[in-house]
Amino acid sequence: MAETVTNRGKYRALLALMTTLGTNAQLIVITGTQVGVNSATVNTVADLDAIAGVAIHTERKGLGGATVAEDDVNNRAALDYANLSYAAAPGVTAQGVALIDGSGASDAARDVLAIFTTGFPQPMDGGLNINIADLLRAS
Repeated sequence: MAETVTNRGKYRALLALMTTLGTNAQLIVITGTQVGVNSATVNTVADLDAIAGVAIHTERKGLGGATVAEDDVNNRAALDYANLSYAAAPGVTAQGVALIDGSGASDAARDVLAIFTTGFPQPMDGGLNINIADLLRAS
């Protein structure tokens, strides 16, 4: 027996996520260390912040320009947002970013949906530009 999530199923799952997040989709910057952040058991921003050596940068960015696309050629679907930039923060090094649901009243109630550390660390002395292409991809 085999299980298959169709391209349309992937598309609809990402579309539902985009709709659920709405204007609460945010990206936060992880500073300090990457050690321990890529854990599937991190549920909230407070959980992420509680990892030894990890800190959360104060500037949180709302994500806009959301689109979901079905890609039948490559058998996947992707959720994209518009690129964004963080202000210069001299002496701060970004270790990664996290996609969160920023609708909670506190970091203990703000869910972490994905953590990205590929291409990091990056110094934030001159700011940080995040080029978002296929932020979440269902393959």
